[in-house]
Amino acid sequence: MKKVLSYLTIFLIIWVPSIVLADSQQLISGLNWLISAKNGHEYWGCKIPAGEEIDELTDEDIVPTYFRDTCEATETLSSLHQTGTDYNNAINWIYENKPTTTEQISKKIEILSRTSFSYTDDLNLLLSYQNSDGGFGGYKKLRSDIVDSIFSLRALKSISYQDNSIIEKIIQFVINNQNSDGGWGFKQGRESSVYYTALVSSNLQQFSQTTSIATAINKATTYLIAHQNTDGGFGGSPSTVFETSLAYLALVGDPSTSSGLLLQNAVNYLTSTQLSDGSWDDDPYSTALALRALANVKPNLSISSADIIFSNPTPTAGETITITADVKNSGIAQASGVSVQFYDGDPSSGGTLIEERTITSIGAFGSSQASINYTIPTASSKTIYVKIDLMNSEKIIHIFKNKNYLTKNNC
Repeated sequence: MKKVLSYLTIFLIIWVPSIVLADSQQLISGLNWLISAKNGHEYWGCKIPAGEEIDELTDEDIVPTYFRDTCEATETLSSLHQTGTDYNNAINWIYENKPTTTEQISKKIEILSRTSFSYTDDLNLLLSYQNSDGGFGGYKKLRSDIVDSIFSLRALKSISYQDNSIIEKIIQFVINNQNSDGGWGFKQGRESSVYYTALVSSNLQQFSQTTSIATAINKATTYLIAHQNTDGGFGGSPSTVFETSLAYLALVGDPSTSSGLLLQNAVNYLTSTQLSDGSWDDDPYSTALALRALANVKPNLSISSADIIFSNPTPTAGETITITADVKNSGIAQASGVSVQFYDGDPSSGGTLIEERTITSIGAFGSSQASINYTIPTASSKTIYVKIDLMNSEKIIHIFKNKNYLTKNNC
């Protein structure tokens, strides 16, 4: 008698649908208002007096937030896949401007990182602003603060900046200035606020979760949860749309956020404060952030190696086993019509579909299982793929590592 060993390998491919604006009238009306709020052809943040021609405006007519509002609106158009004429005109305007503050330079770099425009001069200027403590101030040689440091960090992340020593110094500066309550203020020793805490947490989540980064994020999540108001919003009293949007994005991006109710309450606040014209507070900045937050109200399917269960982890050739996939939804929205497909071989390279199961729905923060019976064909090496997608899915967002199972053949 001889034992022949082979491995049954499980690959997991998770799909999610792209944003479909037609599914949400609130997104459509908000987006329409945002586009209509653009002044002239290129930028946001300036109210044009009735009867004025755009070329007659002076600097005094333009509010100080025009660059911030234009960048945030452009970011929202990109995230909602609205990259037509309005988007391109805004990109051209951002490129042609020469900002001097750290926040504005950082925003410009981040926006241009998705285009063919050069940001080299802006990057060199930004790097010259870094202080010896690793942080950034509003301008060169100004004392480092949290908000300018985090915007600089976000800009460097957006271009995949390769000098890790610079990035690590910024991260360390930010973490070192976290307050004991888990939040951040504008500068060291300043009172924590939802705005700064949400900004920092969202951006730290984009980096590899070292122990210090993960600890800082967990503390920030605790702080944010403790500062949700009774109306479901975040910020001072009363709640603000922009802080609620930023807090929601920070919390929904942190897997350790365990309460779906608090996220739902934040969404309820945003949906209830939208004005009849589609805007939030008649303000491009608040509207842009609210749209990005609501666009993230969606299912988030996942499955790990531990969620794939074999009725017999060491089967023999010819034996029929049951393979069960436990699909989890960590998103705030229900997932409907979830297709779970089991393949013999890579489906993108000629793999053969074994069977498909459909899970009717998976509730927010819930899970559901799909199972098939599979007969082990031979003792040769086999690769089984489990593909999970929703209706109208368009892109892969994650591929999990393989998991090996031992197969025995007695002959």
